[in-house]
Amino acid sequence: MMKRYLIRILLFIGLPILVLLAVYYITDPFKTLRPFSLQYFDDTNRDYLSTELFLRNDSVYHYNSFIFGSSRCCGFNTYHWKHYLPEESRQFMFQAWGETLTGIEEKIDYIDHNGNEINNAFVLFDIPGTFAKDQLPKSVVKIKHYKFSGQSKLAYQSQLFYQFSQKPSKWVSSVIQYRNPTMVEFPVDSISNDWGPKSRLVDIYRQPQKDSLSNCTAKSRAVFLKQIEHKTDDDLQESEPLINEKFYKQLTHIKDVFDKHQTDYRVVVSPAYCYTHPSINPKDLAILQDIFGKDKVFDYSGKNDMTTDCYNFSDPNHFGSSVGWQIIEDIYNKQ
Repeated sequence: MMKRYLIRILLFIGLPILVLLAVYYITDPFKTLRPFSLQYFDDTNRDYLSTELFLRNDSVYHYNSFIFGSSRCCGFNTYHWKHYLPEESRQFMFQAWGETLTGIEEKIDYIDHNGNEINNAFVLFDIPGTFAKDQLPKSVVKIKHYKFSGQSKLAYQSQLFYQFSQKPSKWVSSVIQYRNPTMVEFPVDSISNDWGPKSRLVDIYRQPQKDSLSNCTAKSRAVFLKQIEHKTDDDLQESEPLINEKFYKQLTHIKDVFDKHQTDYRVVVSPAYCYTHPSINPKDLAILQDIFGKDKVFDYSGKNDMTTDCYNFSDPNHFGSSVGWQIIEDIYNKQ
């Protein structure tokens, strides 16, 4: 009797897990179980997508110029950036949602150890996101590729499966949408990893339109405008100091790698809508300038012409392509 009882308990507990595992394997909701395919990709985890695209293409294009940063990098276009780089430059947007300093450092180390040259680099720091306390987040949208994190592929999949098991219907619905060709518009340049299907077709000699309405839905735009409706200078804030001893060592290590490659680099503190986001702390800015050089660090956080204009943003976090264009023009014409 006891044996039968235990078997029933195991079936009661184990059968739902086995069913979920089967659904997870069959649907491959995050497109991480099968060989990487551009036809059925999933942009939920930009870190995974960027890494797989790099691994697939690097043997062909031998990338030597890189942009590192979070989702705010969507405002940049590497083909515009290339206009300011040597002709032999081959650029790649090594972007990840919610990118941290550790994520940036791991990518730079991987590129270095992989044998690539790092001739040019553009590093975008968010305040406070880049220096968040949790440098290796485990959420689906932010989990780091196992090639960089050092964990096993099994451990990586275990984290994804756990996320799937919390809301399986949500992820299965996403699979159905992505496998319907009429509903899919591939939003990533298959060579540079720029965000936007027409990245290579953008006229790099003409500044994009300022109003970012084209970059967001009417609903999200309405939410943004409602959120900032009563914001004033009283809401302006300065971040607390974020760069601790660990971050200092990581930043110094990144600079050492750049020195090794004789990299022509720029470090940019990202703009965000100033009435909802803090400016960088002066102590942190001084540290960045000390490590990378005052002439290589550009601070666009806090209150300025970019960050006070809501039409430069699709939401409080993300600036439009007109701002990205202006930043590139600015930092490469100030030399």
